Amino acid sequence: MDRSAVPALTRAMTIVDLLAGAGQGGLTVTDIASRTGIAKSTTALLCSVLEDEGMARRYDGRYRLGRRFVALAADYLASVDHLEEFYAEVRRLPILSREAARLGLLDGTEVIYLARYEATGRPRRTTGTLGDRFPASITASGKAMLATLPAEAVEDRFRGKLLPRYTERSIQSLPDLLRDLDAARERGYAIDEEETNLGQVCYAVAVPGTPDQIAGLAVSCTLTRERALELPTADIVAELARLADLFRNPLAGRAF
Repeated sequence: MDRSAVPALTRAMTIVDLLAGAGQGGLTVTDIASRTGIAKSTTALLCSVLEDEGMARRYDGRYRLGRRFVALAADYLASVDHLEEFYAEVRRLPILSREAARLGLLDGTEVIYLARYEATGRPRRTTGTLGDRFPASITASGKAMLATLPAEAVEDRFRGKLLPRYTERSIQSLPDLLRDLDAARERGYAIDEEETNLGQVCYAVAVPGTPDQIAGLAVSCTLTRERALELPTADIVAELARLADLFRNPLAGRAF
């Protein structure tokens, strides 16, 4: 089929490709029009439609890819072996199978959840659903991945940013975050102690990668405070480490 038969769709996909390549920096309407050769008025209209459909998001006059792509990616990944193995492996693990487990991806200073398991017959935990974004500074998954970065790189990511406060226990300063990450490196896992939701504790382990590469993925387990006190932390972390091994370096060479 001649692509010119659907010019609006062709132009929209051209814009999507540009936004994907631009990453977190994003592009202005002028940038996009200049690079594509599409009239600025048409570019503005297409960007507006993409934003309305969740395919693009605008911040400070610059467009970036929208969160709908994460949901679409999650739907696609659900059919990929790694994701099937994630759910199958969680169901085999004695502790995680009775709690809540997630697979998260680091995107700047946020975590995007790609997979989510919730045990049936247990009290429902307030955890992220597929495609949801949570602050990396207060989530166990985010901190597990940030801990694979040098302190200077973490400072660069958070410079000039306010750390979100979800509860009174949420980390609120960069020095406190850096200290928390130091502790996570020392332990080999990260903890969210009621920082995202009161009454809930979360443990996370980063997916192993190459020594000089930031971990792009992490697996986590969310429990009630009471369950966290009942169960040996070492056993929870051991199951998370086993789960993380399923995803060992699947995104090598990718930058987020």
